[in-house]
Amino acid sequence: MGHRDYTTAGFDSPEVQHNIMAFVGNGFDLQVASDYQMPIDTRYSSFYHFLKLRSFDETNPIFQEMEELQRARKDNWSDVEAVVEKMLRENRVRPRELGESLKRIQEQFSQFLELAVPSSLLVRLGADSMNNNSAVTSLQEFLGDLDRDDYARLQFPKRINNFDVFNFFFVNFNYTSLLDDFVYLDQQQFDPRPYKTVDRNFDFKIDPGAVAGEWGDHFSSYVTSDVVHPHGHQSIPRSLLFGVDTPQHVRGNQDPALRLAKPFWAQNDLRYRHLFDDAELFIIFGCSLGESDRWWWKHIADALGTERTRSDGVRKYSPELILYWFNGGGKVWDVDAVCDKFLEFAAPSERARLREYVHVVMHDAGTARNWLNTSPADGSKL
Repeated sequence: MGHRDYTTAGFDSPEVQHNIMAFVGNGFDLQVASDYQMPIDTRYSSFYHFLKLRSFDETNPIFQEMEELQRARKDNWSDVEAVVEKMLRENRVRPRELGESLKRIQEQFSQFLELAVPSSLLVRLGADSMNNNSAVTSLQEFLGDLDRDDYARLQFPKRINNFDVFNFFFVNFNYTSLLDDFVYLDQQQFDPRPYKTVDRNFDFKIDPGAVAGEWGDHFSSYVTSDVVHPHGHQSIPRSLLFGVDTPQHVRGNQDPALRLAKPFWAQNDLRYRHLFDDAELFIIFGCSLGESDRWWWKHIADALGTERTRSDGVRKYSPELILYWFNGGGKVWDVDAVCDKFLEFAAPSERARLREYVHVVMHDAGTARNWLNTSPADGSKL
C-alpha cells in the first residue's frame, strides 16, 4: 500500500504527481445524518443511549465513564478515548480488564451501526453524489473553499500545470462506508477515457473561488483516488478498533498496555508511515483532533514545512495542510484557536514555525462548500 507513481506507469503523458492525503472523521458521518434527517446519528451519546436501552453491563468501567461524560456534556468520541487513556495512565483499571471492556463495547457498537447507517442511506447518498456530480466536485474544486488571504498564502496552486496527476488517498477514520460511497467515481460522473485521442480524465480547477484569476481557470490532468479504513470497517465487526494512541511508556512488545493502542493493531508504522514522506498536501475534515489520533497529527506536523522533491526528481515543495473546522452547536472557535488545537497534539513546540503551513477553513451548516458537501444549495435530497 502506498502512493503509486503514476508518472512512470499508468498514464500516457503525465507530468508531475500531486499526492493528497485526506483524513476524514466522524464529522462527515454526522453531516450525512443531519442532511438526510436520520433518526439516529453516530455520536457516542447516541451509542450511549443505545446501550442504556439494551441494559448494558453497568459495571463496565468504560460505560461508567461514558455516563460521566454525558453529565459533563462532552459528546466527542475522542472524549471517550481520552478517558480510556487516562484510566490506563493512572492505573485505575488493569490493561487486560480495559481490553475486555473495550471488546464488549465493540460488539455492541457493530449492532448500533446497523441501525444508524442502514443500506437505504447508502443508496440515497450514492445516488445523490452521482446525480449532483459531488465526488468529482470535491476533488476538482476544493481550493474554492479557502478565503482570499489563505488562498494567497497557499503554495500548492502555484505548482500545478497541465497534465499533472492528482492522487487522492483518503484515510477514513469512520467505521462506516458513507465516505467511500460519497467519493466513489461512478460511471455517470466520471469517465476514465472521455476523449478519443488522449487519456486525460480530469479538469482540476486551480481557482474555483475566482480569487487570483491570473493563474488560469483549470488544467487538463489525471485523477486517482483510494480509501482506507485504519480503524476497521462496519462490514467486519471484529475489525473495529477502540482504544488509545500508543502509550508513552511501553515496556516491550508484550506490555498489555500496547494492546490498547490503535496504531499497534492498525500497524500504522508499517502500512501508513511512508505515505507522509511524499504527500504534498494534507486535508483534515470532520475530525475532533483528539489525543487518541495523535499518531496521525504528529506525522502530518513532521511533514509540514519540510522541503521535499517532487516526482520529476527536480522541483521542490513543502507540504501544507488544509484543516476544515465545523463551528456549530457549542463553543465558537476562531482560526487561531483551531490551529492551536491541532498543533497542541501534533507539535506543541513548533507552533510558531508551522502556523504558516496550516490553512483553516471554518464552516457551519449553511456555508457554501465544495469539499465533501453532502447538502447542495438546492436542497435536492431533503
